[in-house]
Amino acid sequence: MRKSIYITAFIINWLIFLPQVNAQDVYRTQNGNMLITVVSNDSILKITNKELVIHLNYETARFTIKMNKSNFKTGIDSLDQKLAQLKYDIIEYEGKLDIESIDTEGHSPIDFNVEGVLSTNNNKIKGTGHLEHISNRGTYSCLLTLKFNINKNDLGFNLKNIVIEDDIQINIVQNVLNKVQD
Repeated sequence: MRKSIYITAFIINWLIFLPQVNAQDVYRTQNGNMLITVVSNDSILKITNKELVIHLNYETARFTIKMNKSNFKTGIDSLDQKLAQLKYDIIEYEGKLDIESIDTEGHSPIDFNVEGVLSTNNNKIKGTGHLEHISNRGTYSCLLTLKFNINKNDLGFNLKNIVIEDDIQINIVQNVLNKVQD
């Protein structure tokens, strides 16, 4: 009986404190910005999403980016209506910066390569990035920028009657990631 009480107490403590340990070196935003540039019918089409969810673990340099397809906007009503119908269709990109870890006390700007897997087709996607610390009253945040060139099939939009060229440029720009509070 006594042994089961100790085990139960251990499990409860582990469940309570584990999320805090994991959150110590995680920075995030829930309103990240993405700009997708494609060529459609000999014109430049810009697709934006201002609701990216980005998590970056400073200890491991691993990240996750999630985006809901229905949050993409083009400024073209008919296309935006089609995108809005893709509600709850989430694209996830998980990967790692090509650095071991990130100094949480501030650092010089870092340029890096990035590689990860896109959930739409499990393809490995490579890109480049830039990370810069910004300080506000002793609290550090970071400014993250990522760039990718991918194939149109990697996004998984599959919108009928929309003709776009194969090469797509993606910029995840000026995203301020703040430390997850315990």
